[in-house]
Amino acid sequence: MNLASNSPRKYAVLIILTVFFMVFSGGSASMQQDPEEALSFTLSVEPASMTSPGTVTVSARVSNAGNEDITTPLSLYDPDGKLVTSFSDGGSLMKLPSGENFLWQGQYSVKQNHLDEGKLVYTLRYNSQDTAGALIEKNIPATAEINYTGEKVDLKVNRTITPEVVRRGKTATVIYELINQGNVKLNNITIRENRLISAKVQKVASLKPGESAQITFTKPNVTGDLSSSATVTYTKEGDRKTQQLTVPSFDIPLAKPGLQYTLTSDKTQYNIGETAVLTLQVKNAGNITYSNVTVTDPVLGEVFSNVQIAAGQTRELTKEVAVNETTTYKFTLKLEDNTGTTMEEKVPDLKVSAYAEGQMLRLNLTLTASSETIHSMPGDIRFDLTVTNDSNTTAKNIRIRHAQKDIYTINELAPGQTTIVSRDFSLSQAGKYQFSATAIDIQNNPVEFLSNPLEIAYVVPTAAPTREIVATITPPVTHSPVPADYSSSNGPIKDILFTLTLVFGGLFVLALLLVVVSLIARARARAKSNAAYDTFELAGARDYTAPPDETKQEIQAAQVVEERDEPVVHTVAEELPHEKYLRKTEEEAKAAAESEPSGPQPANEDGAFSLKREDSVQEDAVEPAADEKAAGTETRSRRTRRRKTDTEA
Repeated sequence: MNLASNSPRKYAVLIILTVFFMVFSGGSASMQQDPEEALSFTLSVEPASMTSPGTVTVSARVSNAGNEDITTPLSLYDPDGKLVTSFSDGGSLMKLPSGENFLWQGQYSVKQNHLDEGKLVYTLRYNSQDTAGALIEKNIPATAEINYTGEKVDLKVNRTITPEVVRRGKTATVIYELINQGNVKLNNITIRENRLISAKVQKVASLKPGESAQITFTKPNVTGDLSSSATVTYTKEGDRKTQQLTVPSFDIPLAKPGLQYTLTSDKTQYNIGETAVLTLQVKNAGNITYSNVTVTDPVLGEVFSNVQIAAGQTRELTKEVAVNETTTYKFTLKLEDNTGTTMEEKVPDLKVSAYAEGQMLRLNLTLTASSETIHSMPGDIRFDLTVTNDSNTTAKNIRIRHAQKDIYTINELAPGQTTIVSRDFSLSQAGKYQFSATAIDIQNNPVEFLSNPLEIAYVVPTAAPTREIVATITPPVTHSPVPADYSSSNGPIKDILFTLTLVFGGLFVLALLLVVVSLIARARARAKSNAAYDTFELAGARDYTAPPDETKQEIQAAQVVEERDEPVVHTVAEELPHEKYLRKTEEEAKAAAESEPSGPQPANEDGAFSLKREDSVQEDAVEPAADEKAAGTETRSRRTRRRKTDTEA
């Protein structure tokens, strides 16, 4: 009975537990995250380019980017829809923790349809429940691209030359690397190098896609510049046609070292404790490149390291060091170059002197000149150099120099003492002038001091002032515009024209004076000439129709008066030329008068008449001639007296 009474109670408990389990199971399932939201699925293939169907390597990556582990089984299917059994355990991934990745890699045989599509598609599958609790299958695809190119012939040739610059007597090596970057096999590969390197022809039987081979040529005992170039021939698998490519020429020069180096400091004298700045200048004037250069010193140890100095480059390396004592630095360079040679070079020593307080020699040089300009080349000028010893030690053997030429030597200059060195120079050009002084200090070191620089300029001398010219006021004129090419440099030309005007004006005045003097002289000569000729005293025109004015008595009275005035000198005067012509004229007139008829004259051809005087008495006709003769005699007497008077004068 107890069993019977307990059975309903047991059944009720079992029913309650079953319902609770079902409710709890459904609630937990509904709270689980969907794998699709957290899964990341990617795919890749190798090679990604194919010329024909073949096998590729497929790589798949599954990642859980969610916050919870994925416990739903995951399966991978290939492009043909077949389960990939190598994916995890039996083709299913049972669990993928949160934040982790699962990688899978396998082989797949690509078919022509895949190449035509240009891709491969893999699918990740799992089961899930919908909202009603029913199971459903979900797929997550991933795609990998495949490039279908057909046959690809690609032979790559890499060349390596060792060394790039070869030293005389050494060996040059040329290495060729042949790489088949295509997708077909290459056969009968032949390479021929420049005869300057080698006359030997080398071959490679074949190269499969992705394979490579090396061929080496050497040139021993190099004596000059070289040049490398090559011709490569080959054939494609299944083809008899020969293909060719050319490797361009590359020069291999003969090494020409040209390394120069100097070590300097900012100064050579320091007080103990001061810092010196050392500068190493390396100038590569050759065609060799140096790498990994190391500089060492016995005192400082390693000063510089890993320095690169290319051909034609100049490097300046600086180092600061504390000077506590007089030190001589001896730098050594360890050089590795592109000729394959490692060598060491010694840098000239540099001495740096350290002085206690007051021991350092100091000279002060002040330069002045008599003028800052010169007006001719060469031009004379006087330089005064004031030298002062500003140190506590005596300066000895001070050499004054200019342009590396000794000017003067000061034997000794005590502390605080000053001396002036004056010299006259003839400067051939303008520019900056500076003097230097070199002395021996307490440590027997030559120390150089510089004066202040002086700039001497060349100035064209000023022209001498010209005489001031008082200009004559000219009437106003109309001025034309100034031409574009007018230049104020016409002043000297105007002065020349003015001078020429004065000269020609003076010559004109002189010529005018000469003309006036000549005219006066000619007038006087003409007067004397006129005085030398006989002149006639004419009483006007005579009318032959009227009786003569003078009578014989008047002529005789005049003769008597003349005889009383001065005694008559009977001389035989020489007949003058004009008197001869007058005498002939009188005779011709007398003959004509005797031959003329006494009656009236007929008219001439023109109808004119000629009138003649007729005297009634023959004696009267003759008498006028006698009178005229007497008058002529009187006239000649007067002329004779006048000539005598002129002669006496």
